[in-house]
Amino acid sequence: MIKKNKIVKEIRNWILPVLGAILIASLINSKVFARVQVQQKSMENTLYSSQQLIVDKLSYNFVSPKRGDIIIFLEDVQRGTIIEDTVVFLHNIKDVFKNTDKDKRLVKRVIGLPGDEVNIKDGFVYINGEKLNEPYVKGETFNQEISLPIKVPDKKLFVLGDNRPVSLDSRAFGLINYNQVEGKAVFRVFPFNKLGAIK
Repeated sequence: MIKKNKIVKEIRNWILPVLGAILIASLINSKVFARVQVQQKSMENTLYSSQQLIVDKLSYNFVSPKRGDIIIFLEDVQRGTIIEDTVVFLHNIKDVFKNTDKDKRLVKRVIGLPGDEVNIKDGFVYINGEKLNEPYVKGETFNQEISLPIKVPDKKLFVLGDNRPVSLDSRAFGLINYNQVEGKAVFRVFPFNKLGAIK
């Protein structure tokens, strides 16, 4: 009996820390950093489909996105506060362990910030009348559906993919809200020959 109690105690001493570590790792993965996979060609030649990225999900709670940042945002959903998102995460924790995700995420580059006037002409982007230097762009930039020039209001962003001929971005769906933004892509973890910081 004493031996059985000792075994049970030993198992409990192992299980509780492991479960705690899994929960903490899941919370960190959800609230501070996350790993996402690129699923579009719209960011070539900077990012390619199937590459895996680490996303900083915390910084934009304290600072605003900057021009040139590569962001991950929710297409049809808006984030809540850290507390609201944590409550939703805990409610849906079973989905985290199943590795299921119902929200559609897009990866784009921030081009227009609040107060900017964005225009596209002759295959180039202009911000406040100045031609934007974009060495990362693949192809020429042409307008799609929105009326330009456009003034970016407070708490909104104008985003574009680097692969301009194929990218579905603010030229098609318009400006995005700050609270759609999940975070900034900061590091490429796969494939290993492309391992490193994202610029």
